[in-house]
Amino acid sequence: MDFALKCIITNEFKEGALKFDLNEFESFISEKLIEKNYGSAVVKYFWGFELYKFDGGFAKFFYNDIESWRYSTKFLITNSHFDWNIVSKLTEQELIELIPNEFINSIKRIPNLKRKPKNFDFILFIKDVENIILEYKLKKRGLTCLQPQQN
Repeated sequence: MDFALKCIITNEFKEGALKFDLNEFESFISEKLIEKNYGSAVVKYFWGFELYKFDGGFAKFFYNDIESWRYSTKFLITNSHFDWNIVSKLTEQELIELIPNEFINSIKRIPNLKRKPKNFDFILFIKDVENIILEYKLKKRGLTCLQPQQN
């Protein structure tokens, strides 16, 4: 399945102020999902990343979450909102937790769709994405796998 991250960051912020590499995140997820197949109803998943000041001038344009399945193109779409007033104060490590977790949360809204893809294995998709996110977080922490606990 193809994956794309569509990023909207309002011009209230200077370039490079976000302490998280969205391009790296998109590439990591995309590489892991490219060989996966969850049914014929969905060929591409888009995640919208929207960063703006919730109390800023652009907030009125970003007011709802989106879950959408496009039958004709077989695209599945969700989005997430991030408040710059909060995100700007977080460390890189905190963002490595926040952003991937919100990505998973956006996927978990898919069952709320009014029109759902009939031939799409949502359970396998979310399981795979959760594993991919775990692998991503471990990689960012410099780990390769979970260490077994010693008794």
